[in-house]
Amino acid sequence: MLKKEDCIRILIFMIIGLLVLIFSPFIGIKNFSLADLWKDEYRFIFFQIRIPRTLASFLGGGGLAIAGMVYQALFRNPLASPYTLGVSGGASLGAALCIFLGAGSNLPGFSLVSAGAFTGGVAAMAIVYMFAWSKESNSTTLLLAGVIITTVCSGFIMFIHQISSLDKAFQIMRWTIGGVDGTDYTSLMVMCGTLIVYIIAIAFFLPHLDLFLTGDDIAHSRGINVARSRQILIVLTAFAVGGIVSTCGPIGFVGIIAPHVCRMIIPGTQHRMLAFTSFITGGVFLTISDVISRIIFPPTEIPVGIITALCGGPFFLLLLIRRKKRLLM
Repeated sequence: MLKKEDCIRILIFMIIGLLVLIFSPFIGIKNFSLADLWKDEYRFIFFQIRIPRTLASFLGGGGLAIAGMVYQALFRNPLASPYTLGVSGGASLGAALCIFLGAGSNLPGFSLVSAGAFTGGVAAMAIVYMFAWSKESNSTTLLLAGVIITTVCSGFIMFIHQISSLDKAFQIMRWTIGGVDGTDYTSLMVMCGTLIVYIIAIAFFLPHLDLFLTGDDIAHSRGINVARSRQILIVLTAFAVGGIVSTCGPIGFVGIIAPHVCRMIIPGTQHRMLAFTSFITGGVFLTISDVISRIIFPPTEIPVGIITALCGGPFFLLLLIRRKKRLLM
């Protein structure tokens, strides 16, 4: 049972998320008021550009937060996330390859780019899992394997960028920075459909994540097929990250920051509630980052991936320092 204080905190989470969703579309290089929506030019910008952008940032941030929460429980490592485990790198490589082959510009909605990102993300996670997860290895080995995969994928992306035409090279460069400024309703529906499938599927495994934190032996003694559950969760999460990355690009650190913030605010929470609060926190974080990216240097917009990196880098370093102190105690 949740304490009264925790219920109040969760209610505050929900109110903040709702307020961010409501006010974000009105803020930008040109701030809007309700009266402006009666004007055709402002109404087009509001409904065709800012609404899809706000929804993409909130849903994308929420999805990445849940993915980070799943990986942190799955591998019992607080530093695990789609970014550090190589999933984002693999998805980025798959999407960049599709752009190079013309799939992104010839079909509406980036459907083949999404498929390429999904394939790349699953392949990267499979490689990391195959080489780094054994009885003798640990989560640190897994993270190192993820960093290696990310580095290799980055090298291939740079190679593809170099041999691409000017137009495709710009698309790849702009896409790999990460951003939601070019989101339309078609690509938003692709990501939204991916997230709906992922959230419904992952809901059945949330009790398993609570047991994964106690160790494989205890989880197995409770009747859980640990190997099969882990494989299903890896594929499902890679699928979700692929769908998000294909729309938003490889935005980093959201999957690390959001679950940790929720654990600090509501400690000892089961994954059913942690998933809910992480989704809202990730969505709020990415949406606010997107608002900052479009107002910090007007009239130029900064890609949101830069903002999340500037915020997430120090937070990641703080986690490393805390983890080192805990190991030395």
